[in-house]
Amino acid sequence: MNKILTYILIFLSFSCVDKKNKTETQTSLTEQSETEISDSEKTKKTIFDKVFRKINEIEYFKNYENGISSVINYEESRWEYVFVEMVNNNKRIVILEKIVETGKPEKKYQILDTIHINNFKENEFTSFGVCQNNGKADSRIFTIIERTENDFDLEYYSKIKSAWKANLKTKKIEKMTEINGIMCMNESYGI
Repeated sequence: MNKILTYILIFLSFSCVDKKNKTETQTSLTEQSETEISDSEKTKKTIFDKVFRKINEIEYFKNYENGISSVINYEESRWEYVFVEMVNNNKRIVILEKIVETGKPEKKYQILDTIHINNFKENEFTSFGVCQNNGKADSRIFTIIERTENDFDLEYYSKIKSAWKANLKTKKIEKMTEINGIMCMNESYGI
C-alpha cells in the first residue's frame, strides 16, 4: 500500500510541475507574440476594424491628404468597392475600401487592404479606374505611370512602371507581374 501511495504522490508531483511549465511556456509565447508586433503593425490592424464616413477620421492618416479615388465597377461587384489614394509628399497609400450601406444617402467605408508606395518621383503619377489589360477595360487595376513631355497629346498612357489589381474575392490588392498589355486612358486628352 505504501508503494502505491508513493507512486501516486510522485505521479501527482510530476503532473503539477508539467502543468506549471506548460502555463509558463504558454504565457511566454503570448508575451513574445505581443512584443514582436511593432507599433505600425498594431496601427495597421486597427484601421481595418473601423467603419467611417471620412478617412481623415482615422488618426493613422492625419498627415495625409486625399488624392484621387475611383469606384470599382467590375462584373458583379458594381458600386461595392473603391480605390482611395492618400498623399504625403513623395509617399502614397493606396487603399481598397468596401462601401458600407447605411440606409441613408451618406455611405460609410471600411478599409480592406493598403499598399504603401514610398519614394514616389515627381515625374510619376497614379491612374485609377481607367486602365485596360490587353484591350479590355478593368477598373480593378491601378498603375504608376511615368510622365513624358507629350502627355497631353496621348489618348492612352503606355509607359506603365508598376501595376496592381484588386482581387475582389480575397479583398486584397495584388501586384501584377505582367504589365505589357496595360494601358490607361488620358482623361485630359482632347480637352
